[in-house]
Amino acid sequence: MSTAKRVREMMVASDPAAGELPDRAEAEAALEMILGDAAGRQVEGPPRRSRPRRLVLGLAAAATVSAAATALLVLPGGSGPAAAATPAPLAYHLTAEQESTDARTQLLQVARTARSAGETPVTPLGLHWQQWALNTRDDRGKVTSRVVPYDYEILNGPAGLVIRRRSLGGSDKTRTDPFHPTLGDVSTPLDGQALKDWLRRRTAGVDGPGGASQAVHDLLTARALTGGQRAAVLELIASLPGLEVTGTVTDRAGRVGVAYSASSKESGLPTRYTFIIDPGTGRVLAQEATLTETAGMLNVPIPSVTSYNVYLGNSG
Repeated sequence: MSTAKRVREMMVASDPAAGELPDRAEAEAALEMILGDAAGRQVEGPPRRSRPRRLVLGLAAAATVSAAATALLVLPGGSGPAAAATPAPLAYHLTAEQESTDARTQLLQVARTARSAGETPVTPLGLHWQQWALNTRDDRGKVTSRVVPYDYEILNGPAGLVIRRRSLGGSDKTRTDPFHPTLGDVSTPLDGQALKDWLRRRTAGVDGPGGASQAVHDLLTARALTGGQRAAVLELIASLPGLEVTGTVTDRAGRVGVAYSASSKESGLPTRYTFIIDPGTGRVLAQEATLTETAGMLNVPIPSVTSYNVYLGNSG
């Protein structure tokens, strides 16, 4: 089995684009558009067969320009310098009060607070988030990776809602496309179990930390939520096996929240999935994923932050 195939199979559970692109050709075309060619030019249309193959490791994250790290990673079977950089971990502070109450109890209390907050606009207009992704490139056996951070926002366009994507990776590239939400045109459930059942139709692993993290991200980047819907999200997170209070933290956008984490090997590597919650509103401020025991074929230190998403406006 080739290195690229092993990596793809190892990381498929963490792929933020899993199930969204209908076939390989379209997926490769999308990734060509992200990475561009070797000279940094934007590639349009499907890749020619003679072009190097691209694949995504599925390490999606969010960052500001200053927080996004750049990286070059050579995996086994390739050649060249073996170097990699990952974002610095956040500083979590676990208080005695937080330690005295289990994570589920705390989150359910925040959920009750969210339900009492009333309604918020339900249009996706104004949704805003930042996502950092570690993309892998396979050039005839030479496999390298680099960080590609993006900023996304849902805006009004001449023909309806559009999603604007801006590169935060040192270029000024901007792309605007029609906004097609990944979730069906059905009202978001107001109960945690009902929400989990609804999200499971698209994300089969929603009962585990990795699947729940992906499902919550899909929801927060497709819909603005009412207080009751935010409460349902918190109830879903509270139901995750092994959930623990990680502590008070300042997220990568400078906002203070309380972090809750659960670990699993869904991605093929032991990973801690962290949800940062605003205890006053019940909003999900950010998400993080951290390798905790081994990096497998990835040339990164342990522990190492492998993904983070920051939700900035009209979401959570």
